[in-house]
Amino acid sequence: MSWLSSLLWLGFSCIAKDINTERPTSSLHIPSHFPPFPTLEEWTPSQESVLLGRWLFYDVRLSEDATRSCGTCHEQEKAFTDGLVRSIGIHNTPLSHNALSLANVAWRTELTWSGQFPDVATHMSDPLFTAEPVEMGMTEALLVQRLTDGDIYPELFAQAFPDDDDPITPNNAIRAIADFTRTIISGNSPYDQWLQGEDGLGESALRGMALFYGSKMNCAACHDGLFFDAPAADLLPEQRHGYFNTGQYNIDEMGSYPPQSTGLFSQTGQSEDMGRFRTPSLRNLTATYPWSHDGTHLSLEGRLADYARGGRRLDSGPHQGDG
Repeated sequence: MSWLSSLLWLGFSCIAKDINTERPTSSLHIPSHFPPFPTLEEWTPSQESVLLGRWLFYDVRLSEDATRSCGTCHEQEKAFTDGLVRSIGIHNTPLSHNALSLANVAWRTELTWSGQFPDVATHMSDPLFTAEPVEMGMTEALLVQRLTDGDIYPELFAQAFPDDDDPITPNNAIRAIADFTRTIISGNSPYDQWLQGEDGLGESALRGMALFYGSKMNCAACHDGLFFDAPAADLLPEQRHGYFNTGQYNIDEMGSYPPQSTGLFSQTGQSEDMGRFRTPSLRNLTATYPWSHDGTHLSLEGRLADYARGGRRLDSGPHQGDG
């Protein structure tokens, strides 16, 4: 079996689809080999706020035209992604990036491909209220009106926020959605079973793992750690996540990326950050198709081949160039 087949077997078999979305935080099962569940300084999630967040997460009334919910771009059967090249807003216009999985988001920092947000609650205002690009198209006033008029929400908000005289607020809605998404945990794949001393991996997967962590392929330089989304500890020890330019584009023979998606450069303006995107998790890999920040990688074989040649070559289309 070739090195490519062995690596792909690692992706398809070891990092399997194994989402746990138990509702109550008090009975939330944290895999024994996981780090402690991150606590929040601002508040303590409750069973009631998680339940409210689950209702809100799947409610299309949180979009202006009542056609989309958080769950539209984050479907459970697709490991909480949407299966699209790039997600679509309410006006049927493509958004800037491919939807990232929400699995294990409680342990994640620097959310989105360019790391603009420190946590889920901070990020939620962006899809709900941002006007460019329009994703859900809401205003705070419309959100409060929809929730106040909802048949179940007055009671659910009162139960989740019993100390608030007027609990239906945008901040409380965002907080509840964040509480729910933090309960989406993935940690019982064959690889996890192997970590705990069980016979979770076959011979091909073990060969793939040796390549993954070995000096020949060194995939772990970017995809290290329990969640396969951090740089190797000796590479960037001060950072939880790494940001790398993997040579997907070179549209001007000077390393430039398409202007709508330039990575960290869009935040820093520093030339060395052009094309540097946050390392995504490899968990549930087969369920998060298509891949990369703009969803333009349609096969894992092709993605690995691009890595092997040192960058992707595009000979046609608007973004031609050799990365």
